[in-house]
Amino acid sequence: MKRDWEVIRAVLTEVEELSENQRNTFGYGAPNDHFETDPAKVGNALLLYRSGFLEAIDCSSNEGSGIIAPQLTWEGHDLLDTIRSKPLWEQIKTLARDKGLELTFDAVKVLGGVALKKLSES
Repeated sequence: MKRDWEVIRAVLTEVEELSENQRNTFGYGAPNDHFETDPAKVGNALLLYRSGFLEAIDCSSNEGSGIIAPQLTWEGHDLLDTIRSKPLWEQIKTLARDKGLELTFDAVKVLGGVALKKLSES
């Protein structure tokens, strides 16, 4: 599974928008009607969970990995706030590409500050 920043952005947004009732029955990966089973979303949601950007209940079993009741941590909110705005996100990706940088969590945070400054100067 490859880390995909567009999917990460979608997962963070999806989790943020869950109501408390939805959150309690929603998850990634486990076989259930309310669970997301798209392999890209499941894999990236698990990366976010294991990296501390999501809190959740680990429901992994012999059938595969999964989490239930996901919610954003403080760091998850910070990351989403950095990549939520489409113009800012596009500027971050452009800066990374121009500088030949891989998009890591740390690079996104740093480039987010640079991109925000550039956009505010425009």
